[in-house]
Amino acid sequence: MAAVEAAIEARRAARAAKDWPASDRARDALAAMGVTVKDNKDGTTTWTVSR
Repeated sequence: MAAVEAAIEARRAARAAKDWPASDRARDALAAMGVTVKDNKDGTTTWTVSR
């Protein structure tokens, strides 16, 4: 789970910096790990792990 948490944090930081390509790379890395990320209208992000 440490890799998932690190990728989520990297994506959060990239989005905060408006570094969209880095955010997309982190999202793609999460998807490769089976994690689906959803950005909510209130600014929060939720994620689920597919099994």
